[in-house]
Amino acid sequence: MSNSLWKFISSILGGFRTARDRSDGRRSNTGAARATGLVRSAWPRDLQLFFIEPSGKDVAEALDGWTWIGLDGLEPAAVSAFGDIFFRAADGSVHHLDMIEGRLSPISASWAEFAAQMEDAGRRDDLVLAGLVIAARKRGMILGAGECYDFKQPPVIGGEMSVGQMEKTFFVVKVHIAGQIHRQVKDLPPGTKINKVTISDR
Repeated sequence: MSNSLWKFISSILGGFRTARDRSDGRRSNTGAARATGLVRSAWPRDLQLFFIEPSGKDVAEALDGWTWIGLDGLEPAAVSAFGDIFFRAADGSVHHLDMIEGRLSPISASWAEFAAQMEDAGRRDDLVLAGLVIAARKRGMILGAGECYDFKQPPVIGGEMSVGQMEKTFFVVKVHIAGQIHRQVKDLPPGTKINKVTISDR
């Protein structure tokens, strides 16, 4: 999607945020809704570029688009440069909300095990698209506050996963819209051609 379209959608979601903040204070029951401060984890210096540090409020806002996937009992603990969210469960296990595949999957029994996976180059590519992050930074695409990477057209509707198709966009908007898109296409048969998705402020 073009930057102009993202900005238009962002204005819609911004209006939704303002209206919701004036409501009776009810929130979704995901861990993100209770988060305060920044969602961050301590990473070695050479791994920090693969993560961003959004506020708990922004993560909660972004996850409004994913209420259908089942996030009860999960606390957001880290967010990748592509907006993927890693959660801790009550038993210590780590779960990965994948923006490209539209899946929530357990990836390790503990945070230490997840950190060990991040030391493996191949696994880093699987989890945080490390190679694309490095390539984008070499092209001068350095993320600012509130931003994450995305593809100009979402891969789930035919977009190409290449550095040439990458752009910077707003984290809240990207994650919220990804959730809406995946909700609409999750039950379609493999290979279905997708001509239209509907984006709303709910």
